[in-house]
Amino acid sequence: MKPLINDALRLARVYWGYTQKEMATAAGVSQSFVSEIESGRKTPSLEAINAYSHALNIRPSNLIYFAEELEGLPTDKRGKVRLASTALSILEKFAPRDPEHA
Repeated sequence: MKPLINDALRLARVYWGYTQKEMATAAGVSQSFVSEIESGRKTPSLEAINAYSHALNIRPSNLIYFAEELEGLPTDKRGKVRLASTALSILEKFAPRDPEHA
């Protein structure tokens, strides 16, 4: 089972509307690195979490908190809807309020 931080990074990227290629450019890493992290083939380092947070303009602690909030949520088909709803509500708390500072 892949660590929830991998899912949290992927969900945050998608929520903010980045493709993997756009995230890679914004974070200063390769697209294959983003893919490996998000698929769970690699565990993200603190540097990778920092790169995502910089690209998304949110604190690294928010990404880690988001991953912790995903823990324990059901992953069956019905639970995926609840997971998505919970994920969106958590991410909305961290979204920049001023679009010019996004």
